[in-house]
Amino acid sequence: MKRAYAVSQYGKCYEQYCKEYLPQQAKEIFDKAEQYYKEFVKNDMPDLGENLMAKNMLDWFTILSFYEASDHKLDGEVLLKIKQKAADKMRFLGKFVNGNKSRWPYKMFEKTYVNFNKMKKEHQDKGEWMDTWDVKINPDHRTEGFNFYLIGCPIAKHAREHGYDKLLPYLCKTDHYLAEVMHARLIRTQIEALGGDHCDYWYVGDESPALARYKDLKQI
Repeated sequence: MKRAYAVSQYGKCYEQYCKEYLPQQAKEIFDKAEQYYKEFVKNDMPDLGENLMAKNMLDWFTILSFYEASDHKLDGEVLLKIKQKAADKMRFLGKFVNGNKSRWPYKMFEKTYVNFNKMKKEHQDKGEWMDTWDVKINPDHRTEGFNFYLIGCPIAKHAREHGYDKLLPYLCKTDHYLAEVMHARLIRTQIEALGGDHCDYWYVGDESPALARYKDLKQI
């Protein structure tokens, strides 16, 4: 049976974790998570449209659904373990993608956000997608890697309004894992989940001299 939360990249990962570490409770957790997920989508889904960014909200609802369905056993620390395991399975990509030598991954990410901004403007001109992220591309005028800001995070807003503030920073931290697979690093100085007015992203190769200037920066 394909469950509603299966649309999220986290759905299968959580199921696998439960089968391995909570086998006697797994079926009950899946059933409860399904109901929680449907309620989150029905009652709490902002006006984000259907696009790559909107899928982030569905990931968040999936994480919350398993968190609630497990009586909070599947907490932030478990989320990090689940995401790290998923990233480890993608290590083979490092043979083909190297953030120190290749520009095309950064160009691909940039094109993705340029297209998103174009679609967002078209929809917001019609009064749609009004709750989505504001994306600023290369606001710091970086000449290396890829830099952007996300502003007005609807996930952070939902976390604050519904008492999930402590769980959200764990989700933000998983942004670092995919970068590492591609021999890159994420330099980030603030996130909305921890009180910042935006979330800043700067991806550089893991051999970049820029990393030395941020060696004492806490990974958030």
